[in-house]
Amino acid sequence: MVVASRVKSSEYHDSVALMLVARVLLDPPGVLDAAVVMGTAANREILAGAGLLDTGAERARPDDLVIVVKTEDDEAATAALDEADRRLAQRAERTPGGQARRPRSLDSAIAATPDANPAVISVAGQYAARETRTALLHGLHVLLFSDNVALEEEIAFK
Repeated sequence: MVVASRVKSSEYHDSVALMLVARVLLDPPGVLDAAVVMGTAANREILAGAGLLDTGAERARPDDLVIVVKTEDDEAATAALDEADRRLAQRAERTPGGQARRPRSLDSAIAATPDANPAVISVAGQYAARETRTALLHGLHVLLFSDNVALEEEIAFK
């Protein structure tokens, strides 16, 4: 059995994208378990509990993306990690000119889509409360999809 990881420095993808990629990684034969998470302390603790924390993932910083797989052999591990890279590269939305188009902040997203009503907040827990407040102050309906948000904050948003 092999546990292998790939850590991508300062790379962020929303939680939904990470879960979708992790789910796909479980399909090939030889893959026993997989996770694609940000390198927060809480996520590293979860990886450790699942037997998925290798030395690479252990050193990840909170703003690093961690891809980790448990496989039957090295070949399956490499194939799974490469597939994760391919899937994450495809996630970027493209404009007609082929350039990636992603707002860099909630304010810029609101400015770009003034008629939008919902806001899906899917950021690291330490930023979720601030972004949720911003969305609510702009009159948006919020779906908060972040972990490690203080219960008091969630109650206040309700």
